[in-house]
Amino acid sequence: MHCTPTRRPPRSGRRRGLARTIARAAAALLLASPAAACARRQPPPPPAPDHLAAPGGQDSGRGRDGANPVVRPPGRSGAATARRSGSDLEGDPIVSSPWARHQGIEDGIDWWLNFWQNREAGTFQRSLTRMGRYETFVAAELAERGLPPSLRYLPVIEAAYNPTALSPAGAAGLWQFMPATARWLGLEVGPLVDERLDPYAATPRAVEYLARLNRQFGSWFLTLAAYNSGPGRVERIIREHGGGRPRDDAMFWRIRERLPSETRNFVPKYLAAVRIAEDPAAFGLDGFDRDPTQLFDVVDVDGPASTDVIAEAAGTEEEDVLFLNPQLVRGLLPAGRAVSLRLPPGLGRGFAERFAAVPPNRRVSFVEHAVVAGETLSEIAEAYDVPLADLRAANPGVEPRRLRVGTELVVPRPGVVAPARSRVHVVSAGESLWLIAREYDVSLDRLRSHNGLEMDELIRPGDELRIPPS
Repeated sequence: MHCTPTRRPPRSGRRRGLARTIARAAAALLLASPAAACARRQPPPPPAPDHLAAPGGQDSGRGRDGANPVVRPPGRSGAATARRSGSDLEGDPIVSSPWARHQGIEDGIDWWLNFWQNREAGTFQRSLTRMGRYETFVAAELAERGLPPSLRYLPVIEAAYNPTALSPAGAAGLWQFMPATARWLGLEVGPLVDERLDPYAATPRAVEYLARLNRQFGSWFLTLAAYNSGPGRVERIIREHGGGRPRDDAMFWRIRERLPSETRNFVPKYLAAVRIAEDPAAFGLDGFDRDPTQLFDVVDVDGPASTDVIAEAAGTEEEDVLFLNPQLVRGLLPAGRAVSLRLPPGLGRGFAERFAAVPPNRRVSFVEHAVVAGETLSEIAEAYDVPLADLRAANPGVEPRRLRVGTELVVPRPGVVAPARSRVHVVSAGESLWLIAREYDVSLDRLRSHNGLEMDELIRPGDELRIPPS
Protein backbone atom coordinates (compact mmCIF):
# COMPACT_ATOMS: atom_id res chain seq x y z
CA MET A 1 0.00 0.00 0.00
CA HIS A 2 1.04 3.62 -0.49
CA CYS A 3 1.76 5.59 2.63
CA THR A 4 1.90 9.35 2.66
CA PRO A 5 3.28 10.83 5.72
CA THR A 6 11.22 11.46 -1.34
CA ARG A 7 12.92 9.30 -2.37
CA ARG A 8 16.34 10.34 -1.39
CA PRO A 9 18.60 11.38 -4.23
CA PRO A 10 21.11 8.57 -4.91
CA ARG A 11 24.46 8.81 -3.18
CA SER A 12 27.76 8.19 -4.83
CA GLY A 13 30.13 5.44 -3.78
CA ARG A 14 27.56 2.66 -3.25
CA ARG A 15 29.21 -0.62 -2.50
CA ARG A 16 27.92 -3.87 -3.79
CA GLY A 17 29.00 -7.49 -4.10
CA LEU A 18 29.52 -10.51 -1.94
CA ALA A 19 32.08 -8.92 0.36
CA ARG A 20 29.65 -6.25 1.47
CA THR A 21 26.89 -8.83 1.87
CA ILE A 22 29.06 -10.92 4.13
CA ALA A 23 30.24 -7.97 6.16
CA ARG A 24 26.69 -6.71 6.56
CA ALA A 25 25.43 -9.99 7.90
CA ALA A 26 28.40 -10.38 10.21
CA ALA A 27 27.94 -6.90 11.59
CA ALA A 28 24.28 -7.62 12.05
CA LEU A 29 25.12 -10.29 14.57
CA LEU A 30 26.91 -7.94 16.90
CA LEU A 31 25.14 -7.11 20.14
CA ALA A 32 26.27 -3.50 20.19
CA SER A 33 24.52 -0.18 20.55
CA PRO A 34 22.69 1.02 17.39
CA ALA A 35 24.73 2.96 14.85
CA ALA A 36 23.44 6.48 14.56
CA ALA A 37 24.58 9.92 13.65
CA CYS A 38 26.56 11.81 16.24
CA ALA A 39 24.83 14.48 18.22
CA ARG A 40 26.13 18.01 18.39
CA ARG A 41 27.18 19.37 21.75
CA GLN A 42 24.81 21.85 23.24
CA PRO A 43 25.95 25.46 22.98
CA PRO A 44 26.55 27.26 26.26
CA PRO A 45 23.17 28.17 27.75
CA PRO A 46 22.10 31.79 27.99
CA PRO A 47 22.55 33.40 31.39
CA ALA A 48 19.43 33.13 33.50
CA PRO A 49 17.68 36.50 33.96
CA ASP A 50 17.74 37.66 37.54
CA HIS A 51 14.36 39.36 37.53
CA LEU A 52 10.83 38.08 37.94
CA ALA A 53 8.38 40.42 36.28
CA ALA A 54 4.75 39.99 35.37
CA PRO A 55 4.08 38.75 31.83
CA GLY A 56 4.10 41.52 29.29
CA GLY A 57 4.66 42.33 25.66
CA GLN A 58 8.17 43.74 26.03
CA ASP A 59 10.61 42.78 23.31
CA SER A 60 14.22 43.88 23.50
CA GLY A 61 15.16 42.80 19.96
CA ARG A 62 18.86 42.59 20.82
CA GLY A 63 21.37 39.78 20.79
CA ARG A 64 22.65 38.46 24.09
CA ASP A 65 26.20 39.60 23.43
CA GLY A 66 25.25 42.82 21.67
CA ALA A 67 27.57 42.05 18.75
CA ASN A 68 25.10 40.30 16.45
CA PRO A 69 21.65 41.81 16.91
CA VAL A 70 18.62 39.62 16.46
CA VAL A 71 16.86 40.29 13.17
CA ARG A 72 13.14 40.68 13.69
CA PRO A 73 10.59 41.08 10.90
CA PRO A 74 9.57 44.74 10.54
CA GLY A 75 6.53 45.73 12.53
CA ARG A 76 6.24 42.44 14.38
CA SER A 77 6.92 41.53 17.96
CA GLY A 78 8.59 38.23 18.63
CA ALA A 79 5.34 36.66 19.80
CA ALA A 80 3.49 37.83 16.71
CA THR A 81 6.09 36.22 14.46
CA ALA A 82 4.93 32.75 15.46
CA ARG A 83 1.32 33.69 14.76
CA ARG A 84 1.63 35.49 11.44
CA SER A 85 -1.40 35.81 9.19
CA GLY A 86 -2.54 32.47 7.82
CA SER A 87 -0.49 30.43 10.29
CA ASP A 88 -2.13 27.40 11.86
CA LEU A 89 -0.59 28.49 15.18
CA GLU A 90 -3.37 30.97 15.90
CA GLY A 91 -4.47 30.09 19.40
CA ASP A 92 -1.68 27.55 19.90
CA PRO A 93 -1.58 27.32 23.72
CA ILE A 94 2.23 27.28 23.84
CA VAL A 95 3.12 30.24 21.62
CA SER A 96 0.07 32.28 22.71
CA SER A 97 0.73 31.87 26.43
CA PRO A 98 1.15 35.26 28.18
CA TRP A 99 4.28 33.83 29.75
CA ALA A 100 5.80 33.38 26.29
CA ARG A 101 6.12 37.19 26.34
CA HIS A 102 7.58 37.37 29.83
CA GLN A 103 10.73 39.46 29.71
CA GLY A 104 12.86 36.72 31.22
CA ILE A 105 11.63 34.20 28.65
CA GLU A 106 12.13 36.75 25.88
CA ASP A 107 15.75 37.24 26.95
CA GLY A 108 16.33 33.53 26.48
CA ILE A 109 14.51 33.57 23.15
CA ASP A 110 16.74 36.41 21.96
CA TRP A 111 19.83 34.39 22.81
CA TRP A 112 18.64 31.43 20.74
CA LEU A 113 17.51 33.63 17.86
CA ASN A 114 20.98 35.15 17.77
CA PHE A 115 22.60 31.70 17.97
CA TRP A 116 20.62 30.26 15.05
CA GLN A 117 20.73 33.38 12.89
CA ASN A 118 24.49 33.64 13.13
CA ARG A 119 26.60 30.79 14.47
CA GLU A 120 24.31 27.88 13.49
CA ALA A 121 22.27 29.23 10.58
CA GLY A 122 23.30 26.33 8.33
CA THR A 123 22.38 23.74 10.94
CA PHE A 124 18.93 25.23 11.41
CA GLN A 125 18.33 25.37 7.67
CA ARG A 126 19.33 21.71 7.28
CA SER A 127 16.92 20.83 10.10
CA LEU A 128 14.06 22.43 8.19
CA THR A 129 15.20 20.75 4.96
CA ARG A 130 14.95 17.30 6.58
CA MET A 131 11.70 18.28 8.30
CA GLY A 132 9.99 18.34 4.92
CA ARG A 133 10.15 14.52 4.76
CA TYR A 134 8.17 13.96 7.93
CA GLU A 135 6.20 17.15 8.67
CA THR A 136 2.91 15.99 7.14
CA PHE A 137 2.95 12.79 9.18
CA VAL A 138 3.94 14.51 12.43
CA ALA A 139 1.34 17.26 11.99
CA ALA A 140 -1.39 14.68 11.34
CA GLU A 141 -0.49 12.73 14.50
CA LEU A 142 -0.67 15.93 16.57
CA ALA A 143 -3.98 16.99 15.01
CA GLU A 144 -5.52 13.57 15.61
CA ARG A 145 -4.94 13.98 19.35
CA GLY A 146 -5.77 17.68 19.48
CA LEU A 147 -2.28 18.73 20.56
CA PRO A 148 -0.67 22.12 19.80
CA PRO A 149 0.48 22.20 16.15
CA SER A 150 3.69 24.00 17.14
CA LEU A 151 4.92 20.70 18.60
CA ARG A 152 5.87 19.66 15.07
CA TYR A 153 8.95 21.80 15.64
CA LEU A 154 10.04 19.90 18.75
CA PRO A 155 12.25 17.49 16.70
CA VAL A 156 14.06 20.56 15.33
CA ILE A 157 15.59 21.26 18.73
CA GLU A 158 15.74 17.64 19.82
CA ALA A 159 17.45 16.04 16.82
CA ALA A 160 17.64 18.57 13.96
CA TYR A 161 14.99 16.31 12.40
CA ASN A 162 17.62 13.61 11.88
CA PRO A 163 15.98 10.20 12.57
CA THR A 164 19.34 8.60 13.40
CA ALA A 165 20.53 11.30 15.80
CA LEU A 166 22.19 9.87 18.91
CA SER A 167 23.02 11.94 21.97
CA PRO A 168 26.10 11.32 24.14
CA ALA A 169 23.70 10.16 26.88
CA GLY A 170 22.18 7.51 24.62
CA ALA A 171 18.93 9.19 23.56
CA ALA A 172 18.08 8.48 19.94
CA GLY A 173 15.79 9.39 17.07
CA LEU A 174 13.68 12.41 16.14
CA TRP A 175 12.21 12.50 19.63
CA GLN A 176 15.39 11.58 21.52
CA PHE A 177 14.00 8.74 23.61
CA MET A 178 16.21 6.98 26.12
CA PRO A 179 16.04 3.17 25.82
CA ALA A 180 14.03 2.67 29.03
CA THR A 181 11.47 5.32 28.10
CA ALA A 182 11.13 3.92 24.58
CA ARG A 183 10.51 0.39 25.85
CA TRP A 184 8.02 1.71 28.39
CA LEU A 185 6.14 3.37 25.53
CA GLY A 186 6.08 0.11 23.58
CA LEU A 187 8.93 0.64 21.12
CA GLU A 188 11.40 -2.14 20.31
CA VAL A 189 14.98 -1.34 21.24
CA GLY A 190 17.30 -4.22 20.41
CA PRO A 191 20.57 -5.14 18.69
CA LEU A 192 18.92 -5.51 15.27
CA VAL A 193 15.86 -3.25 15.42
CA ASP A 194 15.69 0.09 17.22
CA GLU A 195 12.31 1.71 16.66
CA ARG A 196 13.46 4.96 18.24
CA LEU A 197 15.09 5.59 14.85
CA ASP A 198 11.87 4.91 12.96
CA PRO A 199 9.98 8.21 12.55
CA TYR A 200 6.73 6.40 11.76
CA ALA A 201 6.89 4.20 14.85
CA ALA A 202 8.34 6.72 17.29
CA THR A 203 6.17 9.73 16.41
CA PRO A 204 2.82 8.28 17.57
CA ARG A 205 4.47 7.21 20.84
CA ALA A 206 6.01 10.64 21.33
CA VAL A 207 2.68 12.35 20.74
CA GLU A 208 0.95 10.04 23.21
CA TYR A 209 3.70 10.71 25.74
CA LEU A 210 3.33 14.48 25.36
CA ALA A 211 -0.42 14.19 25.83
CA ARG A 212 0.09 12.12 28.97
CA LEU A 213 2.57 14.60 30.40
CA ASN A 214 0.20 17.47 29.75
CA ARG A 215 -2.60 15.69 31.57
CA GLN A 216 -0.26 15.27 34.51
CA PHE A 217 1.08 18.82 34.68
CA GLY A 218 -1.72 20.89 33.13
CA SER A 219 0.71 23.37 31.57
CA TRP A 220 2.57 23.13 28.29
CA PHE A 221 5.62 24.92 29.70
CA LEU A 222 5.78 22.32 32.48
CA THR A 223 5.09 19.57 29.95
CA LEU A 224 8.09 20.59 27.86
CA ALA A 225 10.25 20.77 30.97
CA ALA A 226 9.13 17.27 31.97
CA TYR A 227 9.76 15.96 28.46
CA ASN A 228 13.31 17.29 28.63
CA SER A 229 14.35 16.32 32.14
CA GLY A 230 11.83 13.65 33.13
CA PRO A 231 8.42 13.92 34.81
CA GLY A 232 9.66 12.58 38.14
CA ARG A 233 12.17 15.39 38.56
CA VAL A 234 9.67 18.12 37.64
CA GLU A 235 7.00 16.61 39.87
CA ARG A 236 9.35 16.58 42.85
CA ILE A 237 10.47 20.16 42.30
CA ILE A 238 6.88 21.38 42.04
CA ARG A 239 5.95 19.66 45.29
CA GLU A 240 8.98 21.00 47.13
CA HIS A 241 9.16 24.53 45.71
CA GLY A 242 5.85 25.27 44.01
CA GLY A 243 4.29 26.76 47.11
CA GLY A 244 0.99 25.04 46.44
CA ARG A 245 0.31 27.37 43.50
CA PRO A 246 -1.67 26.23 40.43
CA ARG A 247 0.13 24.11 37.84
CA ASP A 248 0.22 26.64 35.03
CA ASP A 249 2.86 28.29 32.86
CA ALA A 250 3.65 30.70 35.68
CA MET A 251 4.75 27.68 37.73
CA PHE A 252 7.50 27.01 35.19
CA TRP A 253 9.04 30.39 35.97
CA ARG A 254 8.56 29.88 39.70
CA ILE A 255 10.57 26.63 39.72
CA ARG A 256 12.85 27.46 36.79
CA GLU A 257 16.00 28.02 38.81
CA ARG A 258 15.56 24.62 40.46
CA LEU A 259 15.64 22.83 37.11
CA PRO A 260 18.78 21.59 35.33
CA SER A 261 20.45 24.18 33.11
CA GLU A 262 19.34 22.56 29.85
CA THR A 263 15.75 22.37 31.06
CA ARG A 264 15.73 25.98 32.28
CA ASN A 265 16.48 27.05 28.71
CA PHE A 266 14.36 24.46 26.93
CA VAL A 267 11.17 26.54 26.69
CA PRO A 268 12.92 29.67 25.35
CA LYS A 269 14.84 27.47 22.91
CA TYR A 270 11.62 25.88 21.73
CA LEU A 271 9.82 29.21 21.30
CA ALA A 272 12.76 30.66 19.36
CA ALA A 273 12.78 27.62 17.06
CA VAL A 274 9.05 28.02 16.39
CA ARG A 275 9.45 31.70 15.53
CA ILE A 276 12.22 31.09 13.02
CA ALA A 277 10.75 27.91 11.54
CA GLU A 278 7.40 29.57 10.89
CA ASP A 279 9.03 32.26 8.74
CA PRO A 280 12.73 31.55 8.09
CA ALA A 281 13.12 34.25 5.42
CA ALA A 282 11.98 36.92 7.85
CA PHE A 283 14.92 35.98 10.05
CA GLY A 284 17.45 35.89 7.21
CA LEU A 285 17.41 32.09 6.83
CA ASP A 286 16.31 31.69 3.23
CA GLY A 287 17.81 30.13 0.11
CA PHE A 288 16.95 26.50 0.91
CA ASP A 289 14.17 24.07 0.03
CA ARG A 290 12.51 21.52 2.24
CA ASP A 291 12.71 17.89 1.20
CA PRO A 292 9.48 16.63 -0.31
CA THR A 293 7.15 14.45 1.71
CA GLN A 294 8.52 10.93 2.00
CA LEU A 295 6.57 8.36 -0.03
CA PHE A 296 6.93 4.60 0.15
CA ASP A 297 5.29 1.19 -0.13
CA VAL A 298 4.97 -1.09 2.91
CA VAL A 299 5.69 -4.82 2.71
CA ASP A 300 5.92 -7.58 5.30
CA VAL A 301 9.12 -9.64 5.23
CA ASP A 302 9.86 -12.81 7.17
CA GLY A 303 13.34 -12.80 8.67
CA PRO A 304 16.10 -13.48 8.86
CA ALA A 305 17.14 -11.55 5.78
CA SER A 306 19.77 -8.94 5.06
CA THR A 307 18.91 -5.64 3.45
CA ASP A 308 21.09 -6.26 0.38
CA VAL A 309 18.98 -9.30 -0.47
CA ILE A 310 15.77 -7.35 0.16
CA ALA A 311 17.00 -4.54 -2.08
CA GLU A 312 17.84 -6.96 -4.89
CA ALA A 313 14.40 -8.54 -4.69
CA ALA A 314 12.80 -5.09 -4.72
CA GLY A 315 14.88 -3.89 -7.67
CA THR A 316 16.53 -1.01 -5.84
CA GLU A 317 19.75 -0.14 -4.02
CA GLU A 318 20.45 -1.26 -0.48
CA GLU A 319 20.98 2.34 0.62
CA ASP A 320 17.40 3.13 -0.43
CA VAL A 321 16.13 0.38 1.85
CA LEU A 322 18.30 1.54 4.73
CA PHE A 323 17.30 5.18 4.19
CA LEU A 324 13.62 4.32 4.48
CA ASN A 325 14.20 1.88 7.37
CA PRO A 326 16.75 3.47 9.73
CA GLN A 327 15.47 1.21 12.50
CA LEU A 328 17.41 -1.70 10.95
CA VAL A 329 20.59 -0.80 12.77
CA ARG A 330 22.55 -3.84 11.50
CA GLY A 331 20.97 -4.20 8.08
CA LEU A 332 19.41 -7.50 9.14
CA LEU A 333 15.84 -8.55 9.93
CA PRO A 334 15.50 -10.74 13.03
CA ALA A 335 14.53 -14.37 12.61
CA GLY A 336 11.25 -15.93 13.54
CA ARG A 337 8.83 -13.12 12.75
CA ALA A 338 7.56 -10.86 10.01
CA VAL A 339 8.76 -7.25 9.93
CA SER A 340 7.01 -4.39 8.12
CA LEU A 341 9.45 -2.61 5.82
CA ARG A 342 9.23 0.45 3.62
CA LEU A 343 10.33 0.33 -0.02
CA PRO A 344 10.56 3.12 -2.61
CA PRO A 345 7.12 3.88 -4.05
CA GLY A 346 5.92 1.41 -6.64
CA LEU A 347 8.39 -1.34 -5.70
CA GLY A 348 6.11 -3.13 -3.28
CA ARG A 349 4.13 -4.66 -6.13
CA GLY A 350 5.42 -8.14 -6.86
CA PHE A 351 8.04 -7.97 -4.10
CA ALA A 352 6.60 -10.88 -2.09
CA GLU A 353 6.82 -13.22 -5.06
CA ARG A 354 10.39 -12.21 -5.94
CA PHE A 355 11.55 -12.48 -2.33
CA ALA A 356 9.90 -15.88 -1.92
CA ALA A 357 11.96 -17.11 -4.88
CA VAL A 358 15.19 -16.46 -2.94
CA PRO A 359 16.21 -19.72 -1.19
CA PRO A 360 16.22 -19.36 2.63
CA ASN A 361 19.92 -20.22 2.79
CA ARG A 362 20.70 -17.34 0.41
CA ARG A 363 18.89 -14.63 2.38
CA VAL A 364 21.70 -14.09 4.92
CA SER A 365 25.44 -14.69 4.56
CA PHE A 366 26.51 -17.34 7.06
CA VAL A 367 27.72 -20.92 7.30
CA GLU A 368 26.53 -23.73 9.54
CA HIS A 369 28.75 -25.75 11.84
CA ALA A 370 27.79 -29.00 13.57
CA VAL A 371 29.48 -29.34 16.95
CA VAL A 372 31.67 -32.40 17.39
CA ALA A 373 32.78 -34.03 20.61
CA GLY A 374 35.19 -31.95 22.70
CA GLU A 375 34.67 -28.67 20.84
CA THR A 376 34.12 -25.37 22.65
CA LEU A 377 32.70 -22.10 21.36
CA SER A 378 36.12 -20.48 21.74
CA GLU A 379 37.78 -23.13 19.59
CA ILE A 380 35.07 -22.88 16.93
CA ALA A 381 35.37 -19.09 16.84
CA GLU A 382 39.16 -19.37 16.47
CA ALA A 383 38.83 -21.99 13.72
CA TYR A 384 36.56 -19.73 11.68
CA ASP A 385 38.52 -16.57 12.49
CA VAL A 386 35.51 -14.75 13.98
CA PRO A 387 35.25 -13.00 17.36
CA LEU A 388 33.76 -15.15 20.11
CA ALA A 389 31.28 -12.38 20.89
CA ASP A 390 29.97 -12.53 17.33
CA LEU A 391 29.57 -16.29 17.48
CA ARG A 392 27.66 -16.07 20.74
CA ALA A 393 25.48 -13.25 19.41
CA ALA A 394 24.63 -15.36 16.36
CA ASN A 395 23.51 -18.22 18.60
CA PRO A 396 21.71 -16.65 21.58
CA GLY A 397 19.97 -19.88 22.53
CA VAL A 398 23.18 -21.88 22.92
CA GLU A 399 24.64 -22.35 26.41
CA PRO A 400 28.47 -22.38 26.13
CA ARG A 401 28.81 -24.75 29.10
CA ARG A 402 26.18 -27.11 27.73
CA LEU A 403 27.35 -27.38 24.15
CA ARG A 404 25.96 -30.63 22.85
CA VAL A 405 27.42 -32.77 20.08
CA GLY A 406 25.51 -32.21 16.86
CA THR A 407 24.28 -28.72 17.75
CA GLU A 408 23.99 -26.63 14.59
CA LEU A 409 25.68 -23.24 15.00
CA VAL A 410 25.29 -20.21 12.74
CA VAL A 411 28.74 -18.77 12.00
CA PRO A 412 29.71 -15.67 9.99
CA ARG A 413 31.50 -16.58 6.78
CA PRO A 414 34.99 -18.05 7.24
CA GLY A 415 37.78 -15.53 7.05
CA VAL A 416 35.48 -12.56 7.55
CA VAL A 417 36.06 -10.69 10.76
CA ALA A 418 32.95 -8.83 11.80
CA PRO A 419 33.40 -5.05 11.69
CA ALA A 420 34.49 -3.50 14.94
CA ARG A 421 31.93 -1.74 17.06
CA SER A 422 31.53 1.89 16.12
CA ARG A 423 34.39 4.00 17.41
CA VAL A 424 33.97 7.58 18.51
CA HIS A 425 36.43 10.31 17.50
CA VAL A 426 36.40 13.66 19.28
CA VAL A 427 37.32 16.40 16.82
CA SER A 428 40.43 18.43 17.71
CA ALA A 429 41.36 21.93 16.55
CA GLY A 430 42.63 21.96 12.96
CA GLU A 431 41.10 18.59 12.00
CA SER A 432 38.91 18.18 8.95
CA LEU A 433 36.60 15.39 7.82
CA TRP A 434 39.12 14.51 5.10
CA LEU A 435 41.96 14.10 7.61
CA ILE A 436 39.81 12.03 9.97
CA ALA A 437 38.62 9.79 7.12
CA ARG A 438 42.24 9.20 6.05
CA GLU A 439 43.31 8.48 9.63
CA TYR A 440 40.72 5.71 9.99
CA ASP A 441 41.04 4.43 6.40
CA VAL A 442 37.41 5.06 5.46
CA SER A 443 36.02 7.05 2.54
CA LEU A 444 34.94 10.63 3.06
CA ASP A 445 31.47 9.86 1.70
CA ARG A 446 31.10 6.95 4.09
CA LEU A 447 32.18 9.02 7.08
CA ARG A 448 29.63 11.69 6.18
CA SER A 449 26.87 9.13 5.65
CA HIS A 450 27.61 7.32 8.92
CA ASN A 451 27.18 10.58 10.83
CA GLY A 452 24.29 12.05 8.84
CA LEU A 453 26.40 15.00 7.66
CA GLU A 454 25.51 17.02 4.59
CA MET A 455 28.13 17.89 1.95
CA ASP A 456 28.68 21.43 3.24
CA GLU A 457 28.27 20.71 6.94
CA LEU A 458 31.21 21.78 9.08
CA ILE A 459 32.68 20.07 12.12
CA ARG A 460 34.07 21.88 15.14
CA PRO A 461 36.47 21.03 17.96
CA GLY A 462 34.66 18.94 20.54
CA ASP A 463 32.23 17.35 18.08
CA GLU A 464 31.95 13.57 18.35
CA LEU A 465 32.09 11.52 15.14
CA ARG A 466 31.18 7.84 14.94
CA ILE A 467 33.74 6.02 12.78
CA PRO A 468 32.30 3.34 10.50
CA PRO A 469 34.06 -0.01 10.17
CA SER A 470 36.96 0.14 7.71
